[in-house]
Amino acid sequence: MRVLVTGASGFTAHYLLKLLAAESSFELYLTDCVSNGLGNILDCDLTQKGRVEELIKNIRPDRIYHLAGSFTNNYDIDYPVNVLSTKNILDALLKFSISSRVLLIGSSAEYGLINAKDNPVNENHPLWPCRIQGLTKVYQTHLMKFYCKVYKMDLVMARPFNLSGDSKRISKLMFIGKVYEQIERIRKGELSKIVVGNLEAKRDYIDVEEAVKFYQKIMERGMAGEVYNVGSGSCVKMRDLLRLLLKEAGLDMKVVQVVTSPATDQTDVPEICADIRKIKKL
Repeated sequence: MRVLVTGASGFTAHYLLKLLAAESSFELYLTDCVSNGLGNILDCDLTQKGRVEELIKNIRPDRIYHLAGSFTNNYDIDYPVNVLSTKNILDALLKFSISSRVLLIGSSAEYGLINAKDNPVNENHPLWPCRIQGLTKVYQTHLMKFYCKVYKMDLVMARPFNLSGDSKRISKLMFIGKVYEQIERIRKGELSKIVVGNLEAKRDYIDVEEAVKFYQKIMERGMAGEVYNVGSGSCVKMRDLLRLLLKEAGLDMKVVQVVTSPATDQTDVPEICADIRKIKKL
């Protein structure tokens, strides 16, 4: 079975590939926007239609884990990476009549500003994103629904909440990654304070190694056109999470500086937790 993984040099892909490599029946093909220099990751800009068509035509994958994504909250960056790349892949599969099963990656940011009483939030909850990344992921979700209904394509979606994991691999755009980066700079004497935003918010965190197991389960057993929350099903206050990260580094809250703005406060969800009953049924 030919399996294509996009975003193959990323944080999540590192752990997913460990799972897939254990399957002797899988012939793995990896791609990213830049090669890793080792020759095993194909260089392909997925926002370029012609490049994607060439990739899909040559590999003719049976399965695609579309992990490539962006969460800069800059529309001009997130839209092409999150939406256009997905459309290019789906259109290429249609063009060459390839019946590939595709796993897309959404985001809990699609839910946006939910009420505390709506927790744990399930997959049928209305999508009201309040950040650009969440907005582009909603576009991707609608794209999946459209292609499933109109073209009868075999598409499924994982909707992950917050990921935790190896400090050396996690993105510096994520809360944990930002904190780890600042801890290192404090150790080097480059910073005296760790600057963070609202610490009263509550978030659902799941270890990336557990998350990719869910991804694999959705790929193997998920129903076409369906979305599955991927989370722990419980919340942690950001202040408590920060304390744990600092404790690991031998630091305390004295090095923390909290900086918020009225604009940020209006779009900062106080609490969000995943309802994971749907995925547990797989």
